[in-house]
Amino acid sequence: MSFCDMMEILKEKNSGRIVLCNNGSFYVAIGNDAIALNKELGLQLSCMKKGLCKVGFPINALEKYMGLLIETGYSFIIYDFNSEKEELGIIISCGGRRLNWEIAKNKCFTCEKSKDKKIDKYTNALIKMREEEEKEERELKEIEEDEE
Repeated sequence: MSFCDMMEILKEKNSGRIVLCNNGSFYVAIGNDAIALNKELGLQLSCMKKGLCKVGFPINALEKYMGLLIETGYSFIIYDFNSEKEELGIIISCGGRRLNWEIAKNKCFTCEKSKDKKIDKYTNALIKMREEEEKEERELKEIEEDEE
């Protein structure tokens, strides 16, 4: 099993929460969590593997990003993976008022856009369409939150 496989299992176990886990000297989120953190915190998207986005931040910035995550209101969980002991533990589990139901999942073109690669006209059309859909979704959520 790879780190990526482990993360996908942790994401399934924690449906709706943003899941982060250390990998080397970074805490990493993948897939729709990576996309949400890119939007909310401006973390740089890259490809973990073809079709799977990731974001990360240095281990020494954990407190800073925990604070920023709490401010976003997202429900999240951060795991510590000890590769020497082959153990996985929870650093923090925070039940925010927002769940991550980000629709864009594992979209390779999202990663391509962030790397400023030459994008063909079809991929560019998909990116533009998705950005417009996301804008509409955000506006609807804001209206719903204001009504509550």
